[in-house]
Amino acid sequence: MKSFKMKALALATLGLGGLVMAGSAAAACPTIPATSSTPGGGGAWSSQTVNTATFGNAATGLDGTACALSVAINTGAFSNARGLVTDNSPQNEARYRARFYLNTQSLTNFVAANQQADIMTVLAGSSPAGVSTTEVEVRLVGGSTIGVTFVVADSGSPNNYQTVGVLFPNTAGNYRIEFDLQQGSAAGANCNSVTPTGGCFRYWVSDAATATADASPSGAIAVTNTGWSGAKQANLGLFATNTKFRTGTPNPLGQALILDEFDSRRQTFIGM
Repeated sequence: MKSFKMKALALATLGLGGLVMAGSAAAACPTIPATSSTPGGGGAWSSQTVNTATFGNAATGLDGTACALSVAINTGAFSNARGLVTDNSPQNEARYRARFYLNTQSLTNFVAANQQADIMTVLAGSSPAGVSTTEVEVRLVGGSTIGVTFVVADSGSPNNYQTVGVLFPNTAGNYRIEFDLQQGSAAGANCNSVTPTGGCFRYWVSDAATATADASPSGAIAVTNTGWSGAKQANLGLFATNTKFRTGTPNPLGQALILDEFDSRRQTFIGM
């Protein structure tokens, strides 16, 4: 399991350490191939997948980094168009915490709530029969104020998933997203604690420059996710775009989403 920090998302931050990070390492920004490649992202990611998307380094990174991942869906793309990196280092984690930065300033045509795309998914190794292995989906939602929808595995909810939407706090375009997923049952769950019990999903959505605290998430929901085996794979990029994203007028095709500073861990709060 990886336990080191690479500063740019193109290089990746793949922590998954215990209560503290076991070590750190940094390197220069890589040259990212424009097509699928294993390993991807300069070697820190397990792989990358590029299909009808523009994929590469942003010249300026987020949070003071030297570069970041820039990804856009090309004009004329179909529903399977995607540009993403994949981390396969989690091992069916019963608790999984992740954080990343994003910049949406180039998405000037992302102005309608029916324009949506996935920017992150967390998959389990196994799931209830007939149900997706997706445990968490982070979906970017357009509008006059852009936001995200979290879709979280919950066998106690209709269609086995619970959703919660959060608007970004300003229109500056620089944001930070963090979440804490814990396996368990919603019955008796305590999700308003820094040491939650039961099945819980806590999340932080903030301006990139604003400090956040473990004890003060943007929100928390109780879930029953014992039928899923825990976090096994994480995907980050731009993918699973809906029809309105690709065919709306105007549409954000060809406009870049910038992602950076991904970090994943078992226990510790990540923050800035």
